[in-house]
Amino acid sequence: MDPGSVVWFEIDTADPEAVKDFYGSLLNWSFQTVPTADGRTYTLISAAGAPLPMGGFWEPAPSGQGEGASLAVRSADVDAEVARLKDLGAGVVLPAGPAADGGRSARLKDPRGTVFSVWQAPEQPPAGADELPDAGVGAPLPGSLGWFEIGTADLEASQKFYADAFGWTYIHDTGVTTRPYFATVTPGDQRGSGGLADNSQAKGVKDFAAPQFVTPDVPAAIAKAERLGATVEAGPETTTYGLTFARLTDPRGIRFLLFSLPPQGPQG
Repeated sequence: MDPGSVVWFEIDTADPEAVKDFYGSLLNWSFQTVPTADGRTYTLISAAGAPLPMGGFWEPAPSGQGEGASLAVRSADVDAEVARLKDLGAGVVLPAGPAADGGRSARLKDPRGTVFSVWQAPEQPPAGADELPDAGVGAPLPGSLGWFEIGTADLEASQKFYADAFGWTYIHDTGVTTRPYFATVTPGDQRGSGGLADNSQAKGVKDFAAPQFVTPDVPAAIAKAERLGATVEAGPETTTYGLTFARLTDPRGIRFLLFSLPPQGPQG
């Protein structure tokens, strides 16, 4: 994927086993723990049947980060990117340093306070990387990262920041009828890989960024999530073209979304 693309998500938690139990039960995720150069461990998150992981978390979690999920954007040069993003109004949460895979990463927050990361691939990819399948081929698997959402109480400011930061463009999705919603087209994609939601009139939390996962049946998944201790923040809601989605927090308070595609797949 090109620089500027959302390629990963990370979870910060003080209770990794609780996270594994919840998402393993709800979305059938699998987990693989790998050592890192600094002596910590990093747990990779994969959807069932997926050829590649889609996210992960540190053990122990970065100090002072609390419970939450964040999105990671690919970068060609993390150190230069951090300096440029600071000039655009971003704040540094964790300075540039080694990533779990041997690349480099940094964590920042946008001018609204929403946390995100930038990640630079390692110079020497892991052995066999040339033979890895393309994770973007075919329809998204159940439980996989199929979309992301950024909510904002200042739509114009957020659109400008991410356009200037990463070259994102936007398409107004009129199928969402409850608020202005824009499909976010990141570099290298064609139809959009995430959304920017105008939450200026919403109740409760207005500013956030969260991963959005595929499920065959959103109402059924919500019912199961609630039995597992989750809370529904918004939805379920169905677009005019038949896509259903909802926003929840897990038992640790970590925000995520679920969505199911229209019966005949995405429209457009």
